Amino acid sequence: MDEVLTLEELAAYLKVSETTAYALVRGGEIPGRKVGREWRFLKARVVDWLMKAGTEDDMEQSGMVRRDERGGEYKVENGQEYVALWLPMTREEKAAQLEKAAREDVNVSELVADYLRDWAKA
Repeated sequence: MDEVLTLEELAAYLKVSETTAYALVRGGEIPGRKVGREWRFLKARVVDWLMKAGTEDDMEQSGMVRRDERGGEYKVENGQEYVALWLPMTREEKAAQLEKAAREDVNVSELVADYLRDWAKA
């Protein structure tokens, strides 16, 4: 009989936080089943999921984040490449930018670009 994992054990097995594991489960990415109020996972199915997740075609279709040869993160979705960028801002500054964009009905990307220009000048 296959080993059964709890959500906590799944997170430990995948070496991610429980929050990350739960998000993957809720998103339907990891095969599991709710038993009462608790999630359970067959370890063999989780291993199968891991083995399938790493193909280039899967990453291209799902928009999974990958690392380039210099360690930078990027993903490709619908033929468009997106580069991950660590912004030199706190969560509070990010929240302020999002609020400003909503309040002024402007594109968040433009506000962040302006923020980065000002940051680079300082």
